[in-house]
Amino acid sequence: MQKIILASIILLSSFNYSCKVKPTEEGTVFRSAFESDVPSLDSIQIGDTTSHDVGHNIYSTLVTYRTEIKKEGEKLTDIVPDLAESWEISKDGKIYKFKIRKNVKFHNGRDLSAEDIKYSIERIANPKNASKGLWTLGALPFKGLEKYQKECQEGKKSNLEGVKVIDKYTLVLEFEKFVPFILHVLTMPYYAVVPKEEVEKWGKDFSSHPVGTGPFMFKEWKKGKEVVLVKNPYYFEKGKPYLDKLVYQIIPSDVIRLGRFENQQLEYIDNTSIPSARFESILNDKRWNPIGAEKIRELDELVDPDKNLLMKQPRLSTEYLGMNVTKEPFTDKRVRKAFNYAINKQKIVDRVYNGRRVIAKGVLPPGFPAFDEKREVPYPYDPDKAIELLNQAGWKDTDGDGFLDKNGKKFSITLWHNQREILAALCSSVQADLKDIGIEVDVRALQWAPYIEKVRKQEAIFFRFGWQADYPDPDNFLWTLFSSDNIGQDNSTMYSNKEVDKLLNEARNISDWKKREELYRKAESIIIDDAPWVFLENEVEYKIVQPYVKGLKIHPLIPNDMKIVRYEYK
Repeated sequence: MQKIILASIILLSSFNYSCKVKPTEEGTVFRSAFESDVPSLDSIQIGDTTSHDVGHNIYSTLVTYRTEIKKEGEKLTDIVPDLAESWEISKDGKIYKFKIRKNVKFHNGRDLSAEDIKYSIERIANPKNASKGLWTLGALPFKGLEKYQKECQEGKKSNLEGVKVIDKYTLVLEFEKFVPFILHVLTMPYYAVVPKEEVEKWGKDFSSHPVGTGPFMFKEWKKGKEVVLVKNPYYFEKGKPYLDKLVYQIIPSDVIRLGRFENQQLEYIDNTSIPSARFESILNDKRWNPIGAEKIRELDELVDPDKNLLMKQPRLSTEYLGMNVTKEPFTDKRVRKAFNYAINKQKIVDRVYNGRRVIAKGVLPPGFPAFDEKREVPYPYDPDKAIELLNQAGWKDTDGDGFLDKNGKKFSITLWHNQREILAALCSSVQADLKDIGIEVDVRALQWAPYIEKVRKQEAIFFRFGWQADYPDPDNFLWTLFSSDNIGQDNSTMYSNKEVDKLLNEARNISDWKKREELYRKAESIIIDDAPWVFLENEVEYKIVQPYVKGLKIHPLIPNDMKIVRYEYK
């Protein structure tokens, strides 16, 4: 879609809108809300967007992504210093030498040193800690990793050879082979730096007492109600953060979240808090969107809250229905393809999401590196084709009851999803489509944390999931979600294809982008044909902020970077 330049936009000063919220006795408080509780605040267990949203503001990593564009040519996907003030990379790309910032303090007041970074990396690498980020080590082939992990499993005291402390403020990372996106992986929350004494003090309960070096410090977590962070007086970026307190409320109902935002009881909301029934009225509400519904729909993106409080931008994410390919009936590729043809994705885009999505063309989202613009939607809605494939697989309505059966067994399946009102609507749509071709679907929901565990334990063989980019490389989608080496981690469909593995492993060890892109596109084509997913849609994110909120934006890789958010009252 061609971008439209806004020559003239109604300024916020023309709003008949009074900012009633002022600083309280606690200072400036920023309130936001999740639909369910945070699964974990232990950095090595932060594998979901909810935990990342909070954890990003508690912890720091060696490097991070740019959060503010200050001059031409800068991008939000640029790698910039965080705890490392600078670094050098060897010619063969296997050795990284980092200079660590001085005068950085943990939230407990202790000075940071290179030893803390070594400890934090060894902590994630130790298999006994069962980090959700263990899979990332496939892209960080530290020298001596296998030996280190073996000795850890045996209960021996070990040292990860590839992580070397040269002096208090110099750290060297040495890898067995070249990987082109090592710095990107190091931005992930799993590699946040933590103090050894606090981890050992709290043990498994460190999740409820997290300590980092980030802009905000943990204060309290009332399970199922709210998480509270406060300003870090030791933070190394002088003058930041601007806010005094962050309050993350747990409010399951999107209707209630939206109502609280409209009553100025929350500072921002995003897609998850805009019910389908209210989306049109929000687009037409001049308080938030002075350019009007028709104009914002024409735009590819609008991310300047100084001009429009309602922001819009395509999200680097893909929503899908996962099918465990090792469990019946999904061991048969014809069945998996049939499910793809049977589900009306356009209906989901239009009726469930009010046009806030676009139909997926595969695994990679639009605008992502290696996304193939020329690829057509791989499985257009075709229930007759779906029935034909199911019949070929032996599923037929032999008793005339309207449902398919095979060997005397009715085709019945449970579809699991995490508990959200809009996802209940999505799964109801899927349920109706599959019933139309003779499949009985029982839809069940769980809160986010237990839902993730159910999928990881293979107790849900048909499930709704989504993946949002951790770093801007196709490896993050294709290797992470489909490599045989990542089964049991984020390859939740248990998909395994030797040719795909070969292509993905080759792509992650070469530097020539054109060759890498070709390999990734070949791998994605094979995955699409194997159909371990029902490829649903890609999100277009909408976010609304109160008029006094400045600095909050839609970032392609970071949920919400709160250190740059401030209030300006009129």
